[in-house]
Amino acid sequence: MALWEQGGASGFQQRKAGGENDSNNSQRSSVKGVLTCTIATILKAKHSESDNCFVYKHLKFNTCMVMGLIREVNHEVNGSLATYQIDDHSGDLLEVKWWHDDSGEPLKPLTYVKVIGQVKVFAGKAHLVAHHISKMQSLNELIAHSIECIHASISIRKLGENGTSTTTNNNNNNQGGSNPFSQQTSNISNGFTPVQNAVLNLLKTVTTMAGYSVIEICKQLKQFNENQVKQALEFLSGEGHIYSTTDDDHFRAAGN
Repeated sequence: MALWEQGGASGFQQRKAGGENDSNNSQRSSVKGVLTCTIATILKAKHSESDNCFVYKHLKFNTCMVMGLIREVNHEVNGSLATYQIDDHSGDLLEVKWWHDDSGEPLKPLTYVKVIGQVKVFAGKAHLVAHHISKMQSLNELIAHSIECIHASISIRKLGENGTSTTTNNNNNNQGGSNPFSQQTSNISNGFTPVQNAVLNLLKTVTTMAGYSVIEICKQLKQFNENQVKQALEFLSGEGHIYSTTDDDHFRAAGN
């Protein structure tokens, strides 16, 4: 889902930029999914302690996708941390922090990019800690992004007027009052449990826009039961590594 505001949008969770204020993550938020939005939406949002998420008008979110033009680049921590200033012409520049290796081609100023990451607050100002950054292949992507923002803003507002939840993506698959994050913690690899790794790696192979349904994932990962798969999807969605597509039962990896 998305929001358009006309102004005046990998195992990374274990790595953070120095000086990050993580008080807003002291407890896990119930807000799931990736919100496609403008930079103005992020910068105008306020953090809600009660909901443990960011709120702007009728939207609640933690993980966002934005598109824009890189205006400035700064490399720190032996070159493994890049800080970008992104501009989408909706308001001020958005600071994006990106931990990366040196294997890819460095992103330069005046490059259009798509960024998916978690919103954080540092020194009183919101910025994005990126899970994934990629170059835009065509400016048509930017146009489509703007249209999606407009459409989703209207949809989310109507849901709110009808008394329906207006969170970014409500993937509540709990059954029997169980804790969706009570997955086994043994044999953790790269910050993920075996089932989380298996689900994420499978979704990285998706080639269709609709992604894989929960049923399709369960069929391909027969070593795990349906409840384990749903718990993994809930966790990965909440961390911004995957997102739902056509409905709350179809998913793609954020890096696809």
